[in-house]
Amino acid sequence: MDELKPLIDDFGRRITYLRISVTDRCNLRCVYCMPESGVPLLNHEDIISYEDILRLSAILSRHGVSKVRITGGEPLARKGLTGLIESLGKISGIKDISMTTNGILLDKYAYELYNAGLKRINVSLDSLNKDRFKNITRTGNLETVLRSIELAKKIGYNPVKINTVLIKGTNDDEIIDFVNFAKKLELNLRFIEYMPIGGNIADAVSSKEIEEKIKSEFGDFSPIKDTPNNRNTIALTENSSDESNIYDGVSRSFGFKDGKTVIGFISPLSEHFCGDCNRLRLTASGNLRLCLFYDNEYNVKNILKENDDEAVFEKISDIVKLKRFKHNFNEKTKNFQYSSWANDFMNGIGG
Repeated sequence: MDELKPLIDDFGRRITYLRISVTDRCNLRCVYCMPESGVPLLNHEDIISYEDILRLSAILSRHGVSKVRITGGEPLARKGLTGLIESLGKISGIKDISMTTNGILLDKYAYELYNAGLKRINVSLDSLNKDRFKNITRTGNLETVLRSIELAKKIGYNPVKINTVLIKGTNDDEIIDFVNFAKKLELNLRFIEYMPIGGNIADAVSSKEIEEKIKSEFGDFSPIKDTPNNRNTIALTENSSDESNIYDGVSRSFGFKDGKTVIGFISPLSEHFCGDCNRLRLTASGNLRLCLFYDNEYNVKNILKENDDEAVFEKISDIVKLKRFKHNFNEKTKNFQYSSWANDFMNGIGG
């Protein structure tokens, strides 16, 4: 088959990564994700079907999308996920399937997911103190998550990444504890700046603050450099640099002399990474979202009613042309009238 045209936005960024929210359900109520009472949930018939997910993934894979991440809500709250993973793995163009989970149900499904083809996993973990973990998640059990992480390492998931959101005055005193935890288990640890989603705006702990704290404790902590050849951008604009960088996707990566642990920083507030954005998000309701921080969404379920796959691609390609060069929540959140932006909660967006 002749190579089909890639999916490229108006800034020359090649889209190669699809994040899929398979459900808006979650068994936790993390303080930065949704209210304690929860949020209105989608009806079963309004959740995007696995059939639609697989067809969309197959179409986009023929146009350069090679990486898929399964998210939620909590993805393991949806039945049949193992079958979806296995089917995604049979799509020839999909080379990388990963999942983000809160870890509560992971020990139950870890073996079957691995056998179905899932080899990389991210676990959200915001405290190593059981009481504090319970307060942040409102319902979670830390021991369950820690057991799941150790099991994932034992089974052979590689890498096992830990996603940690630091909130000033809440868990920012655990930075070194997290680094030691990651070094002990040889994990990839990523610190993610607290983001204003669903009306949550608070003083974030900047990546630079975290970096300096770690450097003060570990003398061999240093950047892991990437090269321009590994970058996704075809054409850079707005004075983007073509110099060597330390980004792995959206994460700046650091490590230690032993090379066994990677510490990453995802810095949407202090250092936006939009110039290299290569992703689309499919929400649990079946909408395409071009940016995590803009509420504009486009109904994919309606587009998939087209019988012709290339007609589907052309419509999605037209939507991708609307992708903006960068988010602007730094500007918006300076003004009180934008304090409820963005309005959608993370449980349905897909992170």
